[in-house]
Formats: sequence, C-alpha cells, structure tokens
Amino acid sequence: MEKIVIVLAILLVYRFCLTVDAQYTYANRGCSGENFNYTSGSVYEKNLNRLFGNLTSETTSRKFYNNSIGGGSNQVYSLFQCRNDVSFDICSACVENATQRIIEVCPYYGEAVVWYYECMLRYANRYIFSISDTYPSAYAWNSNNVSDFNTFGPKLASAMNGVIKNASSTPLRFASAEANFSLFEQVYSFAQCTPDIDPSSCNSCLKRAFSEMIQCCNASIYAIVFFPSCQLRYDTTAPFIYTDLPLAPPPPPTPPVIDPASQTSNTKSTLAPGIIAAIAVSVSVGLLVLSALLWLCLFRKKPKEASSGVPSTSPRELPDGSGSIGDIEFMQYDLATLKLATRDFSAENKLGEGGFGIVYKGTLENGHQLAIKRLSDTSRQGTKEFMAESQFLAKLQHKNLVSLVGFCSEGDEKLLVYEFMPNSSLDRFLFDPRKRPLLDWATRNKIIMGIARGLQYLHEDSRLTIIHRDLKPSNVLLDKDMNPKIADFGMAKLFEVEQKFGQTNRIIGTQGYMAPEYLMTGEYSDKSDVYSFGIMLLEIVSGQKNRLLNMSPRNEDLPLHAWKLWKEGRCFDIADPALYNIYSSNDVIRCIQIGLLCVQVNAEQRPTMPYVVLMLSGLIDLPLPLAPTLSSHQFSMTNSYSVDPETDSDQPSGKTVTWRAELDQDLYPRPR
Repeated sequence: MEKIVIVLAILLVYRFCLTVDAQYTYANRGCSGENFNYTSGSVYEKNLNRLFGNLTSETTSRKFYNNSIGGGSNQVYSLFQCRNDVSFDICSACVENATQRIIEVCPYYGEAVVWYYECMLRYANRYIFSISDTYPSAYAWNSNNVSDFNTFGPKLASAMNGVIKNASSTPLRFASAEANFSLFEQVYSFAQCTPDIDPSSCNSCLKRAFSEMIQCCNASIYAIVFFPSCQLRYDTTAPFIYTDLPLAPPPPPTPPVIDPASQTSNTKSTLAPGIIAAIAVSVSVGLLVLSALLWLCLFRKKPKEASSGVPSTSPRELPDGSGSIGDIEFMQYDLATLKLATRDFSAENKLGEGGFGIVYKGTLENGHQLAIKRLSDTSRQGTKEFMAESQFLAKLQHKNLVSLVGFCSEGDEKLLVYEFMPNSSLDRFLFDPRKRPLLDWATRNKIIMGIARGLQYLHEDSRLTIIHRDLKPSNVLLDKDMNPKIADFGMAKLFEVEQKFGQTNRIIGTQGYMAPEYLMTGEYSDKSDVYSFGIMLLEIVSGQKNRLLNMSPRNEDLPLHAWKLWKEGRCFDIADPALYNIYSSNDVIRCIQIGLLCVQVNAEQRPTMPYVVLMLSGLIDLPLPLAPTLSSHQFSMTNSYSVDPETDSDQPSGKTVTWRAELDQDLYPRPR
C-alpha cells in the first residue's frame, strides 16, 4: 500500500513540476531610472507592493488590467497583460511570478517592464495608460536560419501584415495565423497590443515591431519583438498558440456501493483499525515524499557553483568597489584564473595589441574560451577609461554589441573579459587581399546592417545614450557566423537626458574615421559616430581603406572619390573587384549613397542611425548628398601629439585643442 502511494506521489509531483515549468517562460526585461528611482522602505515602494497585490487578485478573471495607487511623486501606475490564448490559470501564475521577478531584475528603478512568453507586467511613476510605447524593447530569436529565405520571406511578410491588420481591428487587440511556406513547412504568427490603446496606435506599434524584426532576425526560424504596448512573433518550428478551450467539468463522483445490511443509525467508520493505520502511514510517507520532491522541483534549476577555476557570479561591484556595475550577471575573475587560462599571458596566446593594452586568448579548465584585454602599465587608459568601458558594457545588451562577461582588478592589474570572437575583426578580412573574397555581398550586407543596428541601439534604443567615438573596422568583431559586434568602448561617452552634444579638449581617435567637427573643435555627438559609420560603409563596399591625402595614390580620400564616381553615374567602378560583380546593383548604389549622406561635412545634414537603418532596409527614398569637399586631410594638423588622460572634459574651456590620432592598430584577435 505504501509503495503504491509513494509511486503515485512521485508521478503526481513530477507531473506538477513539468506543469509549473510549462506554464510560463521568462523572456526579458527593461529598466529605466532616468527620471526617478525609489529607495527601500519608501512610500513609493510600499505603493508598488500594494498595487502588485491588487493586480494579481484580478488575474483569475481578466487578461488585462491597469490601476494606480498613491498620489504626487509617489503615485505608481501599473498594468499586466496575458496572451489572449492562454488560460486564466497560466495567466495568474505568470503575473504572480512577474511581480517577484521585476523587483529582482530591476531593483529600485522608477519604471520597469518584464516580458514573458505568456504575459507582461509593467509599472511606472508616470501615466502609461492608453499611450502607445515602443521603448524599451527586447528581442528573441534563434541563430538558425530558414533553409530558403526567398520562399519564406514573402510568406512571412504576408502573414505578419495579416495578423497586424487583424489585431489592430479587434477589441481584444490579438490575432494569430498560420500559413504554409513550403510543402511540409509552416509559419505560425501572432500579434498583440494592450487593449487600452486605439486601433491606429496598435497598428503603428506592430508595424514598428515588424520593421525591427526585418532588421534583426527575419531569416531566423523564429523571432519575437517585445514592446511595452505590443508584441509580434512568428515560429516555424512548432505551433505556440494555446487552445484555451473551456475545461470540461469533472465527472460527478460515483456513489459508493453500500451493503444495506451493514447500515446502522450512526455514521462511524466500518474500516478495520489495521487498514486505518496502514492508510495513516502511507499518507505520512507520501507527504514526506511530496515535500522532498517539491523542494527538488523548486530548486532543481539552481545553477551549480562554478568549478575549475570559474568564479562565482555573485560579486557585482565596480572595479574600484564603488557600487553596482549593472543589472545583469557580471563575473569578477581572480587574477590566478586568468593567468592559468592564458598560460601566464604567454606570447603564443596573444591575439592583438592596441593603444591601451594587449588582448589574449584564454581557455578555462572547462574548455570555455574568452578574450582577455590586459591593460598595460604604460597604457594611456587609466582607471577612468577602465571604469567607463566596464560600466558601459555591463549595462548594454544587444546582439550587435560585444558581450563583456567580467573583469579583474587586483593591485595594478586591470583586465576586461569578453566573449571570444573566432573570426577576429572586420579589418582582418576587409583589408587582406587573401581573405576579402570571403566577404561576399550577402555577408557584407549583413555586417553593414548589424553595425547600423548596434549603433541605433547605442544612440536611441538603450536606456543610456552612448557615443562610441572610435568606430572603425578593427573595433567591429565577427562571430562564427560572421555577425558583427561593436567593441572597444574605452573612449565612449554617456550623454545626459536631453543632451545633444559634448565637447572635449582631448581629441582621441583614428585617422580617417573622425568627423570634421570633432577634429576642429572637439565637439562630438551621435552624428560623429554616423560619420565614422559612413566611412566604414564606403570601405565595406569598395574593399579600400580610407587614406589621407599624403598617403593616397589618388590624391583624394575615399569619400571624395566615391562622390565623384556617384555624381558621374559610375558607382560600380568603386565596388570591390573581390565581389566578382556578384551583388545587387540597387543595394550597392543605395549603400554608396547612404555612405555619402553619412559623411556630409555639416553634422546637421547627416542622418540619424534610426533613419540610416530605414534607408538600408529600402523602406524610404534617399535624399541627395552634397559633395564632401571639406575632407579630413584638409585640416591643419600638428605632428606634436599631446595627451593628458586626466584633462578630458565635456565642456569647452577656451584652451587650444590637442589631439591624438592613432594609426589603425591591431586591437583584437588575429586567428591563429
């Protein structure tokens, strides 16, 4: 008897564990403290907790609900939304979990949102109801691509346009669809907006999501774009729509068969004492097993303590111990681990060398590979730059930005630990005659779009506004699939809210990539990065490196040369011969024209990166560029380089601008 009960208990608990895992899946989060952060024990925190309790009580009968509590600066607005196709049980469990997770992943932020695949929870210290918001955003996709995009693309576009139209026109703001894109393959899609926004706002939100999807991942086997007010998703691997049919009521219990002869006027049990004891023991044992298995179920996903020299992820202080480094997992490696991984920073593990130090390949004892940037003792990048790069990268998450996985700061040693990029940097392919043919047009186009999306994220889509200031091919890394990732944020600048530009007395960058206004006055803005992107775009199309006047056999730099050919209708003369004329003519012409627009002398005439992304997507007409008559080689430059790492200022001081232009050195891995 006991064995039967235990087996049944095990099966029941195992099934319960699977059901809990299958109920909801966390996807991503967005945190914002630009306008307001709260403190522990504050009135705002108490109002937030009260409001969460109010929201969860509504999940048994609603799949969307909004409310607010408090007044003045302590008023909290919050809402939840579940997918219309999930059951109320799943909705309730998802939202309840979200109220706990949002506090964990966005601690003390005045505004935050968490997305699950089944629900969304959001709060803010501002009015957010009936307003369409597309910031912050999050994405999920699969690195595997569909086999035949030429067939899949039109089907996907048709499916997305259909669900967007249907979702916008229905009161629930939800629609799903499925369509065949080959004999045996289907694409499943759905679109959803929060029902408090009007049809027009819903349509605009979903179209924006579709535009983002086209730019990031529409060749993947599945993808999803999350906005606070809408989400869009497709999948080719399996249906993800719940049936959500009303559950049939359980059948009534079968009446017990009672022997009339045994009936008496009282209701005492007729079970023998031995049977009662057996049942009691069985139930007790079963409860013990249930408790143990429930404990295992709840904690079975807890990660094991790192081994083989891999540090715990618990330390999250800045290298100088000044506070939190961000709201993501960030490892603090010990120096001994990194020395072991690099064989004591041996020359054979050296991947590249730049102005601030040497990059080594590291292999942990578990086989995991890393790229480790060791700042040299004579490096011009001091503690300030080290802190800047650590802080920036720890807070940034995008598929086209290199991932900083940790740091080490022991004594005079300062090291940054990155994900390892097996294909090194873009310049190793682009400017090597032997490797350049490996960059066919499809690969180059993917690299161009990836860099553009990464810059758009830095300038517009992250909760920080960051100017890179040193964008060049050697600072664009390539993963195993030749996807680009922007790297090296040692010179990056963080802009305050509403800040449009900054100014410095210390000009640092690389010849040929610095914007004219930056070279002349020290003024930088997002348009400075746009200029650098334009130079890179022309380099990627032509396979030629931008040269200054005294280094160029053409007696002109690349932008001026490209503009003359474009003006004469001879765009294809600049196309890289290594492409063997295998490319889309329209794409090449478009890229050259966009590159010329990005390198306009007047910064105000350059497009923003979101506009560049739209132009690259072919969704809008291109304006005509002006001649880049004032190119970088026309500035009067001194050969006396003056650098004081501690005098970098974001305010004009009236002092003579000093500058340092680095040659394009090896800053990242050369494949061995």
